[in-house]
Amino acid sequence: ADAADDRLRWLPGMEEPEQFGDRAKALAWLDGERAGLVAAVGWAREERFAAMAVRLAECLGEYLNWRRYFDDWVAVAEAAREAAHRTGDRPSEARAWNNLGLALLDAGLTDEAIDAHTRARDLSRATDDRYREGMAWNNLGLALLDAGRTAEVIDAHTRARDLSQATEDRHLEAIAWHNLGIALRAAGRAEEAVVAYGRSLEICREFEDWYGAGQTLDNLALAHKAALRLAEARTAYLQSAEAYDRAKAPARAAQARARAADLDAPSP
Repeated sequence: ADAADDRLRWLPGMEEPEQFGDRAKALAWLDGERAGLVAAVGWAREERFAAMAVRLAECLGEYLNWRRYFDDWVAVAEAAREAAHRTGDRPSEARAWNNLGLALLDAGLTDEAIDAHTRARDLSRATDDRYREGMAWNNLGLALLDAGRTAEVIDAHTRARDLSQATEDRHLEAIAWHNLGIALRAAGRAEEAVVAYGRSLEICREFEDWYGAGQTLDNLALAHKAALRLAEARTAYLQSAEAYDRAKAPARAAQARARAADLDAPSP
């Protein structure tokens, strides 16, 4: 399950996982084993299986999300949370609250997701895990965005950015700047969003994270469009396509070029 999860989380530019030659093979294996794997997480109620069940639950989240088995995802995340709490494993409990929040958000249970990510944040802070606290602030921001609580979203992603800077985690900082840009654009603050995307893009290029750069440039183009700077939006889309090409993501590159072409089309 761990190896299959590695394959599902792989992105162009990352080191290739050793097992499962492609995404389809990992999905096929998980499809065949899903019922047993989900049931095995339920063994977390027995103390001798608790730790392994918690780990197994963490390996299933990406798959259950991709296949949209949200009920299963909520169930395994809740089982992991209960087991980690019962055994006093507070770091694992914080991760389980975070995973439960992601599952609840995808299931459309936004208020419950906000509560779960708040608990994950608080537990991470209590265990002095500043990295996890930053991630929980980030995911809390995504849940708050879904609830339309824009001012709180901006605060959450600002805190995630500040924590990433304090821990000198440049990759997390890039994510925080990117999500802060999304929040600022949602608030109608397009100019500030452009600045945030620029900071994210700078870090992505520093790490040669071309896939992340492509995503950021996509959103930068949207911010330029919101400010009616169509030439700049077109340039950002074309740069996004180039970044996706470098990341060996041709489908995303083609989408970015199509969006640039749409901006060249005459208005009706």
